[in-house]
Amino acid sequence: MPLDLSYLEGKRFCVVLAKLEDESNPDGKVKLKPLHGRANVDKNGYLALEHPHGSFAVPASTYNKILPSDGTEMLKDADYFVICRVSGMEI
Repeated sequence: MPLDLSYLEGKRFCVVLAKLEDESNPDGKVKLKPLHGRANVDKNGYLALEHPHGSFAVPASTYNKILPSDGTEMLKDADYFVICRVSGMEI
């Protein structure tokens, strides 16, 4: 069972996708792409970001890394955010 994320339901949420520009160089530059929307916690306790272009299932491995927004410009008006490391996809 995932962590209790019910406090996030309907909150403004930002998922920041982080990807190495050159995946063969772990010390290289990182590209960031924020996705803004609302948090949706399903009946099983799993979290998704609902945004104008669809839905993004937040990986359960990041649930313990969800933080309140620190006011960073990239996060805009989000109440909470999480950074998700991705590979093998364009961002």
